[in-house]
Amino acid sequence: MKISHAIRIMFFVTLLSLIYINMQMQIYDLAYKGKIREGIVKQLKESNGISTYNILKLKSANNLGCLLLDENSEMKFLDKSQIIRLPVAAQRKNNNNVALAKEQENKFNSWLNIFSLKSEAEARPQH
Repeated sequence: MKISHAIRIMFFVTLLSLIYINMQMQIYDLAYKGKIREGIVKQLKESNGISTYNILKLKSANNLGCLLLDENSEMKFLDKSQIIRLPVAAQRKNNNNVALAKEQENKFNSWLNIFSLKSEAEARPQH
């Protein structure tokens, strides 16, 4: 084997080794960047959970009740002067409409009772 041939082989092996080392460095670099991004995503999820908790706490009945009953609160309960009273005649009309609707429903149900099945269907195994 000639020296020039051995030098070519050594050059080729050295070149392949450098390419392999470069690829391994890129793999470790990408894994490191992935871990950093994973940490950022985890931190954003935690921040999102904390924000959701704070929003739900502000919307809670306990918090709204404390705000309403606070002495310095601008929110007040309605007094009797702000309640609107409806005349009784309008209520009677609604009662008549409800009675007519129930009567029509009873007629419809009586027709359904004629066609209804008296017993429930059962599945039995065949022998």
